[in-house]
Amino acid sequence: MYLLFIFIYAFGVVTRKSPEELAYFGLLFLGVALIMRPKRRVLGKLCFLLGFEGLLFITALFNQGHPLFQTPFGPVTVEGVSSFFMLLCKAFLSAGTVVVITDSVGFSRLLAEMKALRFPRVLVLTLAFTYRYMDLLVDETRRMKRALDSRAFGVGKGEYYRMLGSLMGEVLLRAYLRSGRVYRAMLSRGFGEFPSMDEPRPNLQTAVLAVLALGGLLI
Repeated sequence: MYLLFIFIYAFGVVTRKSPEELAYFGLLFLGVALIMRPKRRVLGKLCFLLGFEGLLFITALFNQGHPLFQTPFGPVTVEGVSSFFMLLCKAFLSAGTVVVITDSVGFSRLLAEMKALRFPRVLVLTLAFTYRYMDLLVDETRRMKRALDSRAFGVGKGEYYRMLGSLMGEVLLRAYLRSGRVYRAMLSRGFGEFPSMDEPRPNLQTAVLAVLALGGLLI
C-alpha cells in the first residue's frame, strides 16, 4: 500500500546522516515520479515546497563552524551549509514524495488505507474533513486578501504587512467559527457514520516500492 511505502521511505530519509546515503532515496524519488506520472501542476507545488522549506531552514546556514563568507546577519559556515542542505533534502524528499503520490492516486485512497490499517477514527475523520474544506478555506482567504488590497491602496509596506497579519488571524478565527456551524449542521442531518470508502487492493507496484524503500534502510 502507498501509505506503508510513504512511512518506510520517510523513515529512511530522516535517518540518513550523509549526502551519499540520501542519493539512493533521491533516485527512488525520481523513480516514483516517473511511475506515478503526476500532472504538470505538481511541478509548481514542488517548487513552492522547495522554496518554503529553504526559507524554513535558512537559519542553519549560520551554525557555528569555519566561516565561509560574511553576511549582515553573521558568518555563513561550512558546517552550516552542510547542515542546511541535509535538512532541505530530507524535508523535500519526504514531503515531495507525499505530494506526488497524493496527486496521482488521490487523497481518498490514502484515507482508505489509513482506515484499513485501523488508524484512530477521529484522526482519519479530521483529515478527511480538512481535505474536503481546504478549497473553501483557500477561497475565503483569497476573498479577504482581495478586500484588503482594495482598501489598503496607498498605505506603506509596514502598515500593509501589519494588516496582512491581522487578516491571517481573522482567517483562522473564521475557520474556527465556521467549523462549529458546519459540525452542528451535520449533526442536525443525522451525521454519525464514517463516509464509505473503497478498500485499497494491494498491487505489485506498491510492493516493489516498499521493498526498494526497505533496501535503502540497509545502505
